[in-house]
Amino acid sequence: MSKYFFFDVDGTLLPFGKSVPESAVYAIKAAQALGSKCFIASGRSLAELPAFENIAFDGYICSAGATIEIDGKRIYSAHIERKKFNKLFRYLKDRGFYVLTQTDNATYLSREAGEFFKSQLMKYIGRLVELNGLVLSEDVPEDEEIKKLLILCAEDGYGTDRVRAEIGSEFTVVNNTVSLPPRLMVEIVMSSVSKATGIEKVLSYYGASREDSVAIGDGSNDIEMVEYASLGIAMGNSSSDLLEVADYVTTDVENDGIKNAIFYALSGGAYDGRNKKEG
Repeated sequence: MSKYFFFDVDGTLLPFGKSVPESAVYAIKAAQALGSKCFIASGRSLAELPAFENIAFDGYICSAGATIEIDGKRIYSAHIERKKFNKLFRYLKDRGFYVLTQTDNATYLSREAGEFFKSQLMKYIGRLVELNGLVLSEDVPEDEEIKKLLILCAEDGYGTDRVRAEIGSEFTVVNNTVSLPPRLMVEIVMSSVSKATGIEKVLSYYGASREDSVAIGDGSNDIEMVEYASLGIAMGNSSSDLLEVADYVTTDVENDGIKNAIFYALSGGAYDGRNKKEG
């Protein structure tokens, strides 16, 4: 039976700092050959996505649901109004946060923010995470539509928990998925969008049933889509809060997690590769 698969990127398709495992490429192509459709559902913007040279995805849900493209066609777009962004940006800068501002075309950050981000990645995960489209700039061009913000603070900084409590109902604060502690880095997303609303719009575009949807992720910002999909799958390396809501837990990202997840979904649960040795 064909399915609509939705894949997170970092920690799900991509081991941090590495490329998509060959077994994942094979399984995605096999699913598509059997009539399934496969989509990215990521907090990354279109500009930040890797090339995925060996995979022809059917579409992309990016910026946590703020941008959706299918077969090269933009079917949905939402953005933060410039006045609201300016107010939020001033609030964050006044409290000492480093801000990465995400648009469809680039992610803007100051040189200081870029160096601090690199230092934190090396400190906590020991390597850099490749992000395309980074532009070192103190300002975001006026003609760019703001999709999302990522914020970082120092160990002794203002604290992301205070931001969660203070920015009101217009925005949702979610944990990032590049393995930095949530007390130091979070994402700020419009409350009207999420990966789950993105899945809903893709299914509506195709006239497809929610019952045919499969969402696969590894982090806190995947909770909504994993709960929304008919079959929500957590990677073996997932955060504890995602593991709690998943219908099924596959193996780790570097241990055929995507392949085992896809085969489990396509077999209606008959296949379970978690305890199989791979030859």
